[in-house]
Amino acid sequence: MQHKQRFTNVTLVTPYGEEDKDLLIDGDKIVDILNPNENISDDWKIIDGQNNFIFPGMIDVLQHGFLNYLYGHAEENCTVDNSKILPSVGVTGFLPSTPCLPPEKTKTLLNALSNDIDKAKEGARVLGIHSEGPCFALPGAHDPKNLRNPSVSLAEELLDACQGKLKALTLAPEMNGSEEFIKRLKKENISIHLGHSGANPIDVPKFADWGVDAVTHMYDALPTYPPDDTGVHVLSLTDALIAETRIALGVICDGIHVHPQLVELLSHLPTDRVFLETDSVKGAGSPVPVKFEFFPGRWCTVEKGKASTYNGLLAGSSLTSIEALQNYYKFSKKTLSQVAIAASLVPARVIGLENIMGSIEKNKLADFILLQKDNLEISETYIAGKSVYKSE
Repeated sequence: MQHKQRFTNVTLVTPYGEEDKDLLIDGDKIVDILNPNENISDDWKIIDGQNNFIFPGMIDVLQHGFLNYLYGHAEENCTVDNSKILPSVGVTGFLPSTPCLPPEKTKTLLNALSNDIDKAKEGARVLGIHSEGPCFALPGAHDPKNLRNPSVSLAEELLDACQGKLKALTLAPEMNGSEEFIKRLKKENISIHLGHSGANPIDVPKFADWGVDAVTHMYDALPTYPPDDTGVHVLSLTDALIAETRIALGVICDGIHVHPQLVELLSHLPTDRVFLETDSVKGAGSPVPVKFEFFPGRWCTVEKGKASTYNGLLAGSSLTSIEALQNYYKFSKKTLSQVAIAASLVPARVIGLENIMGSIEKNKLADFILLQKDNLEISETYIAGKSVYKSE
């Protein structure tokens, strides 16, 4: 394997803007960024980037499934197989996510998922587990029978079952016992996301004090309030979340879950406030419709760009990360550099990995994608300095 690689004829998409410079990779790390005319030793392999963008590999922190697998079912090789396929849609790191699991099966399923992650050695990095639930006030498409109250003992149960791999957890923090539950998880540096919540907006700063640092699928499964008959606009939960600067807002950017104009509104916040997540389920990425059982008795269909139950209730998404990138660029009208921050750097920051991944910067892992300038389609994906996907 060639350890020293110099990518030339490229435009680097960095947190500071787009730069027509060369990227130097030694082994699995970015070691330098140079002007194209700068000379170095002749032991570097020159790679022609064919006038593509070099964009940081995308990190999806909420992904319930893809193609043939739903991670909540913890089927053998679910992360092994998907980690090999996800680079084709621009993903270089992800958190397989689980829904509200049956209490009697939680340990078995999370153990199995954790063991499968240990076997995923190729392709996209499996960065840990995101437990979406089970402490919800508003179940949405999740099984209401599996809802549980937060407690320190539940925190210990989840930590033990995930075998050290729990990276993020979504809950409704207004539930009794949440403060102690959150603080126990924060001792293990778990990212705590507010979601499926009907909390009093006034309490949002208190939740941030406890350790809530992100929101799962902003605007979805969160109540909003219209103006009352007197013309007074009351403070909604989503308003309060926007106002709380310590909390990053995850958004499903498919144009279905959240109206494009709301996405544009969020994009005007400071760049460290918004991140992209797919919430994809089994069947995402499939060219044909897919039907699957989310939990016993609840069948879902993935087709025509969305995932839904028989009565039209959204049940995750069919969104891929490259589609999210393209949509955010279109909806937000922001620069590609700002899009990269939302797609890669903020997700890395949310799960505490921004020092080693999430942007095209010196001393970070060489995880990136080559994007065609005319259509933002993927030409090639690199992980740890190695090409793992190339379009035909």
